[in-house]
Amino acid sequence: MFFSFLISKGQITNYVNNGGFENTIDFNNPFIEYKAIGWSGLDSLKVSAPLLHTGFGNVPISGSGYQWPKSGNGYLRSQLYCPSCPNIFKRSNVKNRLKQTLTAGITYCVKMYVTVEDVAPRGIDAIGLYFGDNSVDTIKYNSHQALTFLTPQIQNPIGNAITDTMNWVLISGTFVANGTEKFMVLANFKSDVATTTAVANSTATGNFSEYFIDDISCIDINLPAYAGPDIWGIPTNTVYLGRPQDVVIDEACMWYKLPNATTAIDTAAGIIVTVAATTQTYMVKQDICGNIKYDTVIVYASATGLSEQETIFNSISLFPNPANDVLNINFSLQDKDLFSKVTIRNNLGQLIREEDLKNNSINIKDLPNGVYLLNFYSDKSGNVSKRFVIAR
Repeated sequence: MFFSFLISKGQITNYVNNGGFENTIDFNNPFIEYKAIGWSGLDSLKVSAPLLHTGFGNVPISGSGYQWPKSGNGYLRSQLYCPSCPNIFKRSNVKNRLKQTLTAGITYCVKMYVTVEDVAPRGIDAIGLYFGDNSVDTIKYNSHQALTFLTPQIQNPIGNAITDTMNWVLISGTFVANGTEKFMVLANFKSDVATTTAVANSTATGNFSEYFIDDISCIDINLPAYAGPDIWGIPTNTVYLGRPQDVVIDEACMWYKLPNATTAIDTAAGIIVTVAATTQTYMVKQDICGNIKYDTVIVYASATGLSEQETIFNSISLFPNPANDVLNINFSLQDKDLFSKVTIRNNLGQLIREEDLKNNSINIKDLPNGVYLLNFYSDKSGNVSKRFVIAR
């Protein structure tokens, strides 16, 4: 198999560290401080919330209810409301050290999924996420208290008490970072009095609310879609396209085998495909909080995985790229005469234009902004495609 992660080298998609609670350390201790990498109680010296995981033997059945993870093998159990509990048990406030400090001025799409535990009698509206600087790591005396002194950037709507005990419910939103956010806090940021509650389980006793929480993400809303570099492979072998898979970015990416841009073949940040006997083009459609982007990748068939066609591909350059009104073509191997015509397709694989290749420039003034494929056709060496962008 050929892997093509070159683009993603050093690039972060989900800034939440271990947002799916998959990376674990010790299954002999029930609390996330000792089990889930990247997570701890708001006060790192005090235990906070249990991690439930198939490796621990308490998923899908635990003392709190029956629930499979939203994805993967683990999820968090957190108490977010219990007015009659002792102070050390009122809240399970947890924090996450982000993979990297957020960038000032960038809008981030944030998501998490929650469901009420079967044993919890109440559901609440006050579930939120706060992103803050290093001062978050100095909070010591509010690990289990109401965090009314913090204002979460992402908050479940006021009055919308989540009471579903069967399905994972999405909480999402966007915010603009100020560039100091290094930690994320998951909590109920309201006082008991200000928290709206509703019945979740009429057969349960008491007055508290606990949730299972999974798949938490924070993604740059303008993250470019990425299908990977064009690749050569031996027919019947497999190649990997796209990004490494990660929490939530997977569900945001749908893959298509062009020219069919209506029926998805998979949903994931990256996929494995079998190299066909002929050249195939794949497209990924990425939806980050409603911001949709596309990218395409070409999988060439070659008896050796490398070919003369690849040499020709590498010898052709397009400039400027991004282009404005004119796209220039440079043939470094003097192989312009190999190609008789070119076509232009948009990022949906639709044919936009076909013309004879008479010179080394193409007028693209009439094309709108976007990502395009310039396809070169040759009777001798086969077809070669290059991507270009129009941005005005």
